Amino acid sequence: MTHPNVERVNAFVLVMAIQLVSLAVALAGLYFLDVEVLLVGHSATLAIAIGAVGALLSYAAAVGLTRSPTAVGRTLRRHCAELHPFFARFSTPQIVLTAFAAGVCEELLFRGLLQPWLSELTTPLLGLLGASLLFGLLHYASFTYFATILLVGLILGICYRVTESLLCVITWHAVYDLLAITALARYPRVLGVPTARLDQSPGNQSEYKTGHRERDHCE
Repeated sequence: MTHPNVERVNAFVLVMAIQLVSLAVALAGLYFLDVEVLLVGHSATLAIAIGAVGALLSYAAAVGLTRSPTAVGRTLRRHCAELHPFFARFSTPQIVLTAFAAGVCEELLFRGLLQPWLSELTTPLLGLLGASLLFGLLHYASFTYFATILLVGLILGICYRVTESLLCVITWHAVYDLLAITALARYPRVLGVPTARLDQSPGNQSEYKTGHRERDHCE
């Protein structure tokens, strides 16, 4: 029998390990490939403001799409239902750290390193497409989810190119993930997913039970 706190730590360590690998790859690439990172842009305040507003708007769009009575909505709800038990054990500080780490590490890798590097090797358009494609593949769970993340990657890539601010896309990514993970962990009904409770019976402390299981499958 595994104690819930041990499982919480293990899940958090796994997430942070993935982010540290992303950070290590990004830093190594920046060092050896001599890629210039556009950190702040014209104004740090403006970069943070654009990132925060972008995160709020994109999260609202994501919630609307996830709750929609469409094949895409059903697939996204299924993924949310699968992710809920994983994130439900995270403490609030762990959720905040996860969102912050994802914003910094993934944006430094995909927008800070890969997009400009691929753009130099090919064209700005192909650099944008290539970095966004790799971003989607990193998060692959189904074709629908991949396509959704690919679109997010394109939006972040365009934002980085226009604002010339990694701070802007880091803010966007981190705030979006903070909202998304908080909803997954604490308020899954916002996403159209039934809440889950921890079964505290002996021998079943690590099992989650949902009010009902969605039967839709990936289209």
